[in-house]
Amino acid sequence: MSAPPLPPVMTGRGRDATVTRLAHLLLTRLTLVVAGGLTSVIVARALGPGDRGAYWVIVTIATTATAAGNLSVEKSQTTLWAEEGNRPAVTANALWLGLAAGTVAAVAAFAAVFLPGTATDRSTVVWGLAAVPVMMAIVYVNNVHVLHARTGVVNRGSLAGAALQCSALVALGSLGRLTVEWVVIIWTVSAVTNLLLLLPPLPVRRPYDRRLVRRTLSCGLRYHPGSVCHFLLLRLDVLILNAMSTPAAVGIYSMAVTPAELLRAMTDAVVQITLPRQMESSQETAAAYTARTIRITVVLATVSITLLYLAGPFLVIAATGPAFRGCVTPMLVLAPGVAAAAAARPAAAYLLRLNLPIATSLMYGAALLVNLTLNILLIPRMGVAGCALASTVAYTALAATQVIWFARSAGMPLRRLIPGAAEVHEITRRVRGLLRAD
Repeated sequence: MSAPPLPPVMTGRGRDATVTRLAHLLLTRLTLVVAGGLTSVIVARALGPGDRGAYWVIVTIATTATAAGNLSVEKSQTTLWAEEGNRPAVTANALWLGLAAGTVAAVAAFAAVFLPGTATDRSTVVWGLAAVPVMMAIVYVNNVHVLHARTGVVNRGSLAGAALQCSALVALGSLGRLTVEWVVIIWTVSAVTNLLLLLPPLPVRRPYDRRLVRRTLSCGLRYHPGSVCHFLLLRLDVLILNAMSTPAAVGIYSMAVTPAELLRAMTDAVVQITLPRQMESSQETAAAYTARTIRITVVLATVSITLLYLAGPFLVIAATGPAFRGCVTPMLVLAPGVAAAAAARPAAAYLLRLNLPIATSLMYGAALLVNLTLNILLIPRMGVAGCALASTVAYTALAATQVIWFARSAGMPLRRLIPGAAEVHEITRRVRGLLRAD
């Protein structure tokens, strides 16, 4: 049986604009991948596995505080965006809500980290936690820009932050002055730079719709247990490994995570471009569009993981040196789970339309429980590779659940999500369009 036809695509000026936006976004993602790789190599060579592990734990604490304290406002922004009358207030409130929620989260994290009996470098952690309000605001403001289809603004902010981080690390590294504290400070300052470049196109003013602020927080809180579980699913393994092993093991694992997570670069670009159409179309059209996007992200994830398996081990060892040779096996073990999660992201975005926060939270909570249990069982037996295997199993189970849930809610068979020649042709055509756009 032949594959079902794809939903109609834009033509003419609209199609050209979309191709140009996608070209810029893919170029940005590629640049960020290179910058992220360069940053990881500089930090790894300057600090070594032990200090890199200490740096990674501090970053994990800060990002965990951001995820736990963001109240899932970005999800409620996306949900409320479907009502056109809400959009001006959602836009105006993004910055202030982010800074306020981030400050509360940073203070709470500071109190938790410095409980009596804990031994932590206070000044370095304080610098890390200073980034929490900034990162929270970036999450909210970026989401609003994406919903407005202003991906160029998001690109410029991300590139400026990455450029500042890389250049500062190179400068201090060349002087032999790079320490854990300086790496954390540079990370925080780069986040501030990113946020500042997001503000000019944003109507920054006092929130003028208190009712919508309350509705945004209320809607977000219903999704928040699931969001926290999802984030912990992605980062709790670092904290468990730190508790059950050594900072050097965390440093090795962080180098395994970095190239594996770069698998998401291409699929992230596609998801960011398609999100407005998933949210603004009718449910039937959004379902067909989501299915088509999933078929494309499956192809992109497959290409990405193939390239990683072929070139990743050689590039990582050549870049970081023999001290990080142990990261190759966990990187290859982790890659399939990350690729599965990347391919399923369009389905996860579509599920927000269903407005079923309890079911969503249970789905993420179950995946987190699987990850936690497997980490506790496998780390003592397999070390860093066991940590990677636990995450891969949990990520793959979550991705399968999201895709099956989407297919059932949209009333379509799973075979419609399997890519074929049409998707390969579509990607090839898009690549040619991107080259012409450049």
